[in-house]
Amino acid sequence: MVNRIGRLAALAVLLCLGSAPARAAGEVVAGVVIVIKGAPSIKRRGASDAKPLKLNQYVNEGDTLVTKAGEFASIAFIGGAEVRISESSNFVVEAGGGAKPTQLFTDIGKAWTRLLTGHAGINIRTPTAVAAVRGTEADVESGDHTTVKVYEGFVDVYNDHGKQALTAGQMTHVASAQAAPEPPKTMTDADKQNWQDALKGQGVEKQIQRLQKEAERRRSLELRTRDGKKVKLNLEKK
Repeated sequence: MVNRIGRLAALAVLLCLGSAPARAAGEVVAGVVIVIKGAPSIKRRGASDAKPLKLNQYVNEGDTLVTKAGEFASIAFIGGAEVRISESSNFVVEAGGGAKPTQLFTDIGKAWTRLLTGHAGINIRTPTAVAAVRGTEADVESGDHTTVKVYEGFVDVYNDHGKQALTAGQMTHVASAQAAPEPPKTMTDADKQNWQDALKGQGVEKQIQRLQKEAERRRSLELRTRDGKKVKLNLEKK
């Protein structure tokens, strides 16, 4: 959340300068859309209606990504994580990563994650558990229960009743918020899925670099006064 005093000061300066920012100061960029299949949508934080999701569109913290039957999307996050969202899913972007892990919440849906850097991490929260992905590739599905599958690397799955550490080739279920995650078991060929293979993006690393530049741009707001002078406002996130 942008510091309240800083926002008030920025507003006062804007009123004095007779200028206005192109973007709300409270918007924190989190990711960028790198693949779309079908017509998924995005509901901006505080908005009443969802809008069509577009390729190369920025996604902010607080936005909700929605896919219906036959719709898919892939997002690259500023912290170095890629998330491919399956059909019939809802995901709320809680954090884009960077100083802290990328974090999403879903009450219903499925996502495949890939970590692009060794320092990246991603937490996917569901009503029954948290899947903390610290390896490379994993699949998280939420509905009546939570299912986590690890293809490469490792994932911690936990809630208030217990924790399980999964490694490559393992999976677990969490039946409810009142039940501990089940002990890991080895995935069979029937357990493995490949829907995510159709959502491979191009130039993902370059997209993340573009994201980082956009994040820096939003933190520093440059305005021009009536007499042509430039004034730069630094908006610090607290």
